Amino acid sequence: MNKLDFRQLKVYVKVYELKSFSRAAEELFLSQPSVSAYISSLERDLEAQLIYRSTKEFLPTETGEMLYEHAKDILALCDKTISSVKNFSDDSTGIINILASSVPAQYILPEMLGAFHRLYPDITFNLEQMDTADVVKSISAHKGEIGFVGAKIENSKCVYENFMSEKLIIIAPYEERFRKISSKDIPNLLRNEYFVMREAGSGTRLEYEEFLWELGVNPDKLKVSAHFSNTQSIIHAVAGGLGISIVSELAAKYYLSQNMVTTIALDYPLPERDFYIVLKKNYPIAPITDVFVKFVRSHFMRYTIQHVPGIEV
Repeated sequence: MNKLDFRQLKVYVKVYELKSFSRAAEELFLSQPSVSAYISSLERDLEAQLIYRSTKEFLPTETGEMLYEHAKDILALCDKTISSVKNFSDDSTGIINILASSVPAQYILPEMLGAFHRLYPDITFNLEQMDTADVVKSISAHKGEIGFVGAKIENSKCVYENFMSEKLIIIAPYEERFRKISSKDIPNLLRNEYFVMREAGSGTRLEYEEFLWELGVNPDKLKVSAHFSNTQSIIHAVAGGLGISIVSELAAKYYLSQNMVTTIALDYPLPERDFYIVLKKNYPIAPITDVFVKFVRSHFMRYTIQHVPGIEV
């Protein structure tokens, strides 16, 4: 999944509509080289050509045509959301009660709450972390207005809305023997090495147990060295030599960069993991919470677009 700067889309739409790099530069108060750089960067991120370069005419590719239609919708939704947020009372106050599983609570929500707080400093957040199953159960019982989880759990009283996706990865202690393992050895590795397990009800665990079954590895037969209810604790445990594990790539990013753990390369990727907003079905939410939900949608619409072809938003 490629992440794009919101400005790239804005520049691309302007270039597309004006059929000119120089005219787009004038309207956006940018230099023509800057506009060209934005378009080139966008093409690199999407790994696709968007415009046929010619001195005589502007001609978008088929992919470029598709991107333009999606980009217009994204920009329109962002503008609408920003307008809604700005029109919300400047002296808005209140409390938003959030329930979240560990990865959203630790690695996704803090930055997002900070951005929202800069717009509405008088709104207070109560954020409670629990596993995915308990989040869904609590939302259905109306013990919180909004939840953020890493897996869908069937519950007729709740509705889910995907807001972002990420990868799961296999991590191991930073040792040479793990860095040399090939994909064909992964099933044996999982059967023979100690495994640091998430608690039952964890969204991460639900996702990777499906993956293990597909590899022919029975999750109940793993040599479990410990159970943790916290992703960060699992990564620290792996770094300390307690075993291998499967965790959020987002959560492991810092530890990988510091060579505290290593990731085991796969010829076949682990499934992407979706994250969801959870709300109680057919139950009205407070205006403050509604503005926050729209803000979340806009936040991830701006910065995350799935790669071409078939750009999904």
